[in-house]
Amino acid sequence: MQIERDGIRIRIARQVLSPAFQTQSHTQPVSASDTSAAPGSSPTVATIPRHSIRAPLTGVFYRSAGEGEPPLVSVGDLVEEGQKIGVLEAMKTFNVVEADRAGRIVEVAFEDHAAVQSGDVLFVLEEAG
Repeated sequence: MQIERDGIRIRIARQVLSPAFQTQSHTQPVSASDTSAAPGSSPTVATIPRHSIRAPLTGVFYRSAGEGEPPLVSVGDLVEEGQKIGVLEAMKTFNVVEADRAGRIVEVAFEDHAAVQSGDVLFVLEEAG
């Protein structure tokens, strides 16, 4: 949306997520590392269950617990259910974002201090097994 009045232009845009991030839980095909396959045959394809952790409310997303501190989690980290993985600030109130299941972080969808909408995917988890 764009508004222009008296030489002042205001533009508001919403970040559009790829279709892969618009479902709560999805699977991603991954090639298996089976080196014994016959030449010319297609590799075995396995699916690794993935789960999206979404923003519970609209606000500012923080990857760390406080200014100058390292991120709570990064890609590749194993997390437990209930573990603090981010913070959302809404109306000067800080709300903890927790992992709703155990797994490995495979994607962090937003950078620190990003404005997010309720329902936006914040993290993608892969079952650790």
